[in-house]
Amino acid sequence: MIYTGIDALDGLLEGGVPDGSRVLYAIEPEADGQHFLITMLHTAVVAGKRSLVVAPFTSKDAYLVDVAAQSHYHLDCYKDLIRYLDMHDIEEITNAHPDSLDCNMACKNLIQKIVREDHIEAIFVYLDVLSDHFEFSGAVSLFDDLESDKPITRVFEYFNLFGGDMLDSLLKDTNFDLVITLQAGSGVVSFFNYFTVHTISWLSLPARSLPYIVSEGHIVPYIPKIVITGPPNTGKSTFVKNVSDAGMSVDRLGLLGTPTTVALDIGHMASKGFDINIYGTPGQERFDPIVPQLARNAMGVILMVDVTHPELMPRARQLKGIVEGNTVVPIIVVANKADLDYSVTEEKIRADLEIKADTPIYFISAYDRKQCRSVIDSMVDQITKFQY
Repeated sequence: MIYTGIDALDGLLEGGVPDGSRVLYAIEPEADGQHFLITMLHTAVVAGKRSLVVAPFTSKDAYLVDVAAQSHYHLDCYKDLIRYLDMHDIEEITNAHPDSLDCNMACKNLIQKIVREDHIEAIFVYLDVLSDHFEFSGAVSLFDDLESDKPITRVFEYFNLFGGDMLDSLLKDTNFDLVITLQAGSGVVSFFNYFTVHTISWLSLPARSLPYIVSEGHIVPYIPKIVITGPPNTGKSTFVKNVSDAGMSVDRLGLLGTPTTVALDIGHMASKGFDINIYGTPGQERFDPIVPQLARNAMGVILMVDVTHPELMPRARQLKGIVEGNTVVPIIVVANKADLDYSVTEEKIRADLEIKADTPIYFISAYDRKQCRSVIDSMVDQITKFQY
């Protein structure tokens, strides 16, 4: 197995990419997607896999400099594990073989020779220049049926300038075990880059788009908003505080002398390879007009109830209806204050809130950081399995 080097993506793939797979990263215009192949290459060589990099658009030395500048990976440290075919190698072959079929065969023979002599286990290919010479399917076929005593994983990067229709057309003639498209300006939140698991052969996984950012040359999958809502005094602020690595709350004292949120709680944390922002809404009815705004572009909603005050269930159901009327996202229920005496059952919560049988309900104490973190881990699982 080869890891993609992106924890959240490896989690979606249930560990990584099986050896011998054929992978395509299809980058659409304006997407910051060049780091995906580089990250996977770096992960492979760190794991000791002997690799071939086919970069017909540049020289080997320029490629190493560019990778170091973009991603801070110094691949020259792994010179005993990486073999390169660069622009000079490809130009030499194309100049010596003006006939396209002869050129194709000469390239394939050279690739086979390198695979055999260097015991290559993974090949990383920049397809665009090769596609200019041999068309897309012909370029990919250069790396088919290679003789080796080990399965060879082949990873391709391709700039798809014409969007989904063009990609579908290309994939009709060329099969891949994993296709990930990289996009900008589309998806759940419009101002992020997205990766979409378009095709996966070894898992039953619906296509979905998940945001990511590139920070200091590294890919960080990103959940820009999880919203926590519920009636007043159910423990939303405590939950956000205890689950977050950093955050803030806008509170004032309520009529009973306890803090009550008058704007929102904001927290930030990491879970399962994702950077996550968490927003807690105020629970009083006078703030209901702002709840749809807070829920907009959320990727998941946590509905919190107080198991010691079952009389607040109608208010919780009301907030659930407001959220569901303004966004279609996974929802989970947190039954807080389960460390105190209570008689509310899961069956009553499901009946009172009118929630589906497959909606998770977690009985926790919001003061328990570990329990709060487990809820967010579950929310991430719901988000990554949800068909948006």
